[in-house]
Amino acid sequence: MSRLIVKNIGPIKSVDIELKKVNVFMGPQSCGKSTLAKIISFCTWMEKTNAFEEKMAWKDAYKRLRSYHKLSGSYFNEDSLIYYAGENLTYVYNWKEKEEIPVLYDEYYTEHYIEKEYFFLSLDKKINPKVIYIPAERNFVSVVPNLRNYAEDNDNLLDFIKNWYDAKRKYPVDHKMKVLNMGIEYYLGDGDTDVLQMENGKKLTLRTASSGLQSIVPLLLLIDWLSKGIYEEEKPYSYAESEKITQLLEGLQTGNNRTSDELEELKRRLAGFIKGKVYTHTQFIIEEPEQNLFPEAQRDLLFYLLTAINHGRNHRLVITTHSPYILYALNNCLMAYAVKNKMSKEEYQELDCKEVVLDSKEVAVWEIENGMMRADIHSVNGTIQDKDGLIRANYFNRIMQGIMSDFNNMLNYCEEDE
Repeated sequence: MSRLIVKNIGPIKSVDIELKKVNVFMGPQSCGKSTLAKIISFCTWMEKTNAFEEKMAWKDAYKRLRSYHKLSGSYFNEDSLIYYAGENLTYVYNWKEKEEIPVLYDEYYTEHYIEKEYFFLSLDKKINPKVIYIPAERNFVSVVPNLRNYAEDNDNLLDFIKNWYDAKRKYPVDHKMKVLNMGIEYYLGDGDTDVLQMENGKKLTLRTASSGLQSIVPLLLLIDWLSKGIYEEEKPYSYAESEKITQLLEGLQTGNNRTSDELEELKRRLAGFIKGKVYTHTQFIIEEPEQNLFPEAQRDLLFYLLTAINHGRNHRLVITTHSPYILYALNNCLMAYAVKNKMSKEEYQELDCKEVVLDSKEVAVWEIENGMMRADIHSVNGTIQDKDGLIRANYFNRIMQGIMSDFNNMLNYCEEDE
């Protein structure tokens, strides 16, 4: 997979992690979960962009990181650093220009650098993910009409809106989407209306539905489309990709002012861009998938996510969460993998998670504390997983223990009164 080092960016002080197929960031508010998720999204996008197009100048990349993910200048200082080693690209930006960072070319050769900016492209591997960042503000699309006229600069919310509009057109009345196990189906009705249909045939619009449905329907629809549908027909272009094509075509159309070498370079870049439209997999980055959902629905949503990323391709998942239920359900999936050959078939079939068991080698769960990872003593990747890959002591458990300790202390006095 990929290695990521982040130092002194926003609330993050020092993080050095290896990304897996499933990656979970947890911790209290403003600890840096979303910061890391946004940097992962940025680096993954950089990797595919530079693999199929020209090497991007850092000033343009840095501008995208700040504008697309709304990270203010105060997040960065002279001690800030990003190091990303992916399958196509090793990318480093070192604000300080002093600290040596190892750049691994292959398993036999490592070079140390002290450059401010560094790119290394691997020509052997060509992964090209569809990168989708699903922000916590996703229910915005459910309640605000005429979002086509949303006129902000290109950012993760605008890209999400564009993907939402592209995807929901694939779900007309004769191709409804099931909403987990809620007895509800979604389809796009007349007049671009988002319709929810109940088992009894009654209908309501998404705009008038509960906050939980307004949050989960856009999420489920994009997961379904980008894990399956997008690979079964012609691929839509994202907002940024559409802008890029326009720029390249305009460059070719004004060819009278360009040399033959410049025109050939434009053609090469356009060809590389079109080739890059053949997605290899989807990289999902999701903020707080659990928001506004009952615990049972949170569990079902996690199972749905894990099923989707295993739909015939090597999809990858990053989530940030405040939910103990997401964590506990994920732990059951990990434990089921470890014990499935020890249980009887009858016992195993009783498990809710039997269809979504996960090898712990494909999962990393991190807890951020004071800008760094709070790791289990047996962890080799800074996670809160033990030597068997199971999730152990964590922030949610500690908070619950504190609450129950207070309750038990007071309960003693209640029993005395009786």
